[in-house]
Amino acid sequence: MPNRLYRLLLIAEFLVAVQVLFTFWSQVGGQSHLDLMFWPWKFGLSLFAAAMIVAISAGRRTSLALALLVLTLMTAAMVTYYYHLNEPSEQDPEFQDTPASYQTRQEFAPRIIG
Repeated sequence: MPNRLYRLLLIAEFLVAVQVLFTFWSQVGGQSHLDLMFWPWKFGLSLFAAAMIVAISAGRRTSLALALLVLTLMTAAMVTYYYHLNEPSEQDPEFQDTPASYQTRQEFAPRIIG
């Protein structure tokens, strides 16, 4: 197989792996926990796991890539569990997301310019 086609297939596999990982993570870990999660956790863990999947299928240091993939998935599970334990409760006053808590235009103090 030409080297150019091989690279294109690995890139396609990487993009599919990212999509599969996000879908799997939201189904298993819960979308609400992913919504609360700090974005670099989701970004970094998903991209690294997808890279390890591509490394395994490319046949380069397969045992190391498999070990790193398992470690990455365990880290994702621990981060998801942390956000599960620390999610805000319904009675938390900081988490009130009602429209009544927002200021309307009429409630602003008048500005004096000059």
